[in-house]
Amino acid sequence: MTKVESIRKVLIEAVIAGAKEVLAVRKDGAIGARLKDAKELVTAADERSDAAILAVFREKLTAIDPEISFQLEESGISGDNASKRAGADPIDGTVHFACGGNLYAVQAHYVEDGIPLAGVIFQPESYMPLDEEPNCTGRIGWAIKDQGAFSQRSVYTGEGFEFGDVRPLRKRPGPPTAALMACVPVGSKMNDGERERALRVHASGIASTSTGTGCAGGNVMMVLFGGQHVYANFGAGEDLDLIPPQVIAIEAGLTVWGVDRKPPVWHVRKQPFVIAPNEEIAERFLHAAGV
Repeated sequence: MTKVESIRKVLIEAVIAGAKEVLAVRKDGAIGARLKDAKELVTAADERSDAAILAVFREKLTAIDPEISFQLEESGISGDNASKRAGADPIDGTVHFACGGNLYAVQAHYVEDGIPLAGVIFQPESYMPLDEEPNCTGRIGWAIKDQGAFSQRSVYTGEGFEFGDVRPLRKRPGPPTAALMACVPVGSKMNDGERERALRVHASGIASTSTGTGCAGGNVMMVLFGGQHVYANFGAGEDLDLIPPQVIAIEAGLTVWGVDRKPPVWHVRKQPFVIAPNEEIAERFLHAAGV
């Protein structure tokens, strides 16, 4: 087993540990939502998931490579090695989760020198939410650079998760080019220029319908599993929620472009990008945005 394969297994273990805490909070009903700054929501589920993921990272990743540093949404950065970094978003889509949504995600990734090498997205309630069925069902997707993308169905047992067969995760056949379903978020994390790019796309008419799940990971899974053709994030997200879907989308055969028409290299936290079925559609959305 290679080093990156070992890291990928730890990332999966970590998001499972985080998801258990998220569902425990969901079952208790004490979400504990509050603003951690003027714009961003945080809940007890975010904090408990973050702590569980960090515990797995500290125990398992350090044993693989003690040079790896960690970056998590709530607990911040541990270690000073930016060239080898494991990251996690304990709930991607906190607002969506807090208002009762089920398409949020628990995510983790590994990056070396800004290049995403492994990513994991876990949506524990995506098919059957916990408030409908105590054994809620969801899905987990993961990828390693140059080794393909894969997914499994999950079932919550009350204490943990059982997983179905591993199957390849590939993009669906190309959509008609005249009518595209797309998520182009406009959010509070965006500056004026980023917001203007997104609004230009909305005004262009390139998207026949605006869709979305409230989180980057969920939106990319929606592109892969069906429901929308394009996810164009012009500044509403940051590295912790955008890196895992980037590596999964690329390995599944989708086009992932930053505004420079290349896959993002993560030497800064915030980079707009477009995920589309092919380069032609990605170019149309960037053109519509004015870049």
